[in-house]
Amino acid sequence: MTGGFHEQRKEARVYFSPEEDIRGVFVFPDFERFSFSALVLDLSLGGIHFTVKREGWNSLEPGRQFVLARLSMGDEIFCDNVMPLTVRWVLDHPVVSNVSVGCEFDELPEDGRKVLQSFLARKLAACQGSECDSSC
Repeated sequence: MTGGFHEQRKEARVYFSPEEDIRGVFVFPDFERFSFSALVLDLSLGGIHFTVKREGWNSLEPGRQFVLARLSMGDEIFCDNVMPLTVRWVLDHPVVSNVSVGCEFDELPEDGRKVLQSFLARKLAACQGSECDSSC
């Protein structure tokens, strides 16, 4: 038996600490203007993982579709392309104050892909250089 973990993701994933304040604004197209903001924990060209406080929870479930409308880092908006998502998993444990959600991008638009590629490449380069912190 061999030990260790073998990464099976197709796309490089970048992890963020809460201090980096990477936030996503998510919209339910069928609810017209209903949206919510969430702290992003990790991101790749394949998908996104975010967390919301239990009080702000909107009962997302696997298979639910909605869109990522904006990504920001602090006060800087670095992506405002609409990108369709499907919820793949939800971690909702009553002992924990936050609910975590993992989503997959559905047919990522080319302009959104380019913006994310550029942002992720910068973050990965910083992790390989002297600016690396625990979030990479």
